[in-house]
Amino acid sequence: MSYHIFVVDQENFKTCVEHGVYGAPRPDLERINAEIIAGFEAIKPGDHIFFYVKKAGLHGLWRATTGPFFDTTRIWGKREQLYPYRVCFQPAIRGFSREVALSDILDLRDKGKIWTFDLGTRGTKSHNPITEDEGKELIRLLLRNNPLFQPVSPITEPHPGGNTPLPLSLETGAKGRLRFEGYLNAWFMRSFAEGKLKDIVGEYRDFLNFVPTSFNTIMDIFLTHVTSIDSVDILHNFTCMELKTGTATEEDLGQVVKYENWLVRKLAAGDTEMVESILVAHAFDEMVLDYVRRRKAVEEKRVRLLAYLVTPAQDDIILHEVA
Repeated sequence: MSYHIFVVDQENFKTCVEHGVYGAPRPDLERINAEIIAGFEAIKPGDHIFFYVKKAGLHGLWRATTGPFFDTTRIWGKREQLYPYRVCFQPAIRGFSREVALSDILDLRDKGKIWTFDLGTRGTKSHNPITEDEGKELIRLLLRNNPLFQPVSPITEPHPGGNTPLPLSLETGAKGRLRFEGYLNAWFMRSFAEGKLKDIVGEYRDFLNFVPTSFNTIMDIFLTHVTSIDSVDILHNFTCMELKTGTATEEDLGQVVKYENWLVRKLAAGDTEMVESILVAHAFDEMVLDYVRRRKAVEEKRVRLLAYLVTPAQDDIILHEVA
């Protein structure tokens, strides 16, 4: 199961928990709209949900009962924004009346136990996917703050949910390239949520997008690879992915290699074989191909190149590996 943090104000939080539904806005700027859809496509039924309430703290815990859907039923009063990108949820495990303070979350960041949730780099985005290990740390703090069992608070006016998928557009330009990178990201998130692409990236556990890094840049996609043996989870690999809708350049390649080296230091304790980097694009500059060949020959370390092709009906994407 994946873990997500929704950032809301106090009024919005009250409405969400009354109806058991969270909604994200549909902005006018298409590029931002595509990125919001990409974040929501990673949510699936059974995922764990926290709410970070501004100026209050982190509340939990809920479990998603639906995947993302599009719905314009008015829930949030007379506001102009209908928050049409939605997911429904129910309270999970038990009640937690006392929230987790931001100072406790920052303390976990200082200790390296929380690294994907960063209010400072998320901008206006209100959906923050986190890793399973981070989610468990936050649940631990909720249990610490609420040692006595409390029954869950029921959803008083539950939202019925919906069946209309999010408007994930695979429309292309004249050269067959997607118009916005966010939609390429959204296609990957939807595929991962449906358990697909394992023949390309292997088995995976966490799949996060728009992950903040120490470079003040955002990693497009991050995967963890975990295998359970005799009910024991063994984390053995990480994957970082950089996405481009057009032709990938040497600069794009340098970006994904930078993320790879960062993850080797941050999460893999210096084990370079534990981190794999993948660059996805419609085409690749010859300098990119040359660098990848030379790196494999000299360092015996590869960067995988995946070329995407949108189907003629513009309803799916096909990937093939560039040797």
